[in-house]
Amino acid sequence: MRHRLAAPVALAAAVAVFAVVFLVTGSLIWAPLLAVGAAIGLYLMIDDRSAARVDSDSYADDARGRVEEALRGVHGIERLSRDVRHPEARRALEDACRYVPELFDRVRDRSPDSLYSTAAQVGGHLRSLDGVVRQYLDIQRQPVLYHDPERLQRAGEQAFRRFADFALDSVRLVNQGDIAQYTANLDTVAPPSLPDLNR
Repeated sequence: MRHRLAAPVALAAAVAVFAVVFLVTGSLIWAPLLAVGAAIGLYLMIDDRSAARVDSDSYADDARGRVEEALRGVHGIERLSRDVRHPEARRALEDACRYVPELFDRVRDRSPDSLYSTAAQVGGHLRSLDGVVRQYLDIQRQPVLYHDPERLQRAGEQAFRRFADFALDSVRLVNQGDIAQYTANLDTVAPPSLPDLNR
């Protein structure tokens, strides 16, 4: 929309500048030169803002797509986790599936410029986790087909907990900036001591 308005706005500005300069100076040399300069400057400024807006919208769309892809991975892992028999392993997966959407929400609110990279990184980890969960479930179903299935399952359970801890630590890291602001606000709301007004 802005891009379409750039030329008419620039033309109107040129006419206005020409009229004002001509009325003030009476010069047929400076009036057109300044009018053309104003028109070009205004056109480029509006056009640059339109391009920046398009880039911003494109980034937001790409980030949203990455988040949606990662959340599909979360939902898939959530479904798979229902078949995990070991309670602690299932709890670790449930924790991870709870922390990841929270991470995206907080990054979107506090640092939207890093949402795409966060979603891309976490999405990669989720794909790996999905593979581990599927393999874990196969070992759980048919342990006889694997050498040392108990060790393999323990390794999978440790991986589930590591990912849940990673997701929680990521949320806490995003919160660190908020805690600094929270502490500053606490000092403002409740000063260390109030002056004695009875003196």
